[in-house]
Amino acid sequence: MHLRKALLVALLVSFAGCSGVPGLSDNGTPTPTQTATSTPTPTATPTPTPTPTPTATPTETISYIDCPGVLSIDSVENVTDDATVIPYANLSAERQSEFDAAVGGQSVELDQQGDGYDFWVGRPYVRYNGSVYRATVAIC
Repeated sequence: MHLRKALLVALLVSFAGCSGVPGLSDNGTPTPTQTATSTPTPTATPTPTPTPTPTATPTETISYIDCPGVLSIDSVENVTDDATVIPYANLSAERQSEFDAAVGGQSVELDQQGDGYDFWVGRPYVRYNGSVYRATVAIC
């Protein structure tokens, strides 16, 4: 049993040298301990960036009209009392031509910036050969 104790002590001494004692150097003198301190890291303050002054550019008018209006003429039975009905004879030659083509089933395209478009949108009723017709301008 005695041999066992001696072996155990020798083993402990050899491991104790490897692990060391905290706070002591190899020669047994105390080592200075380090303490963790938090030092705030300075942050840079952003400097405002000057914004450029916008320069004046010429005004451009953008038109979103990309297709013409299409005139269609249909016979109507009842017209409200406050509706304005224009006699066919009072139409200009150009409006009569548009009316005749549309009544005949032809496709009549109207430039939305032109007089025909404004006329047919604003005055949709025409009396022709004893019947009343309504003009409709469809836009795509």
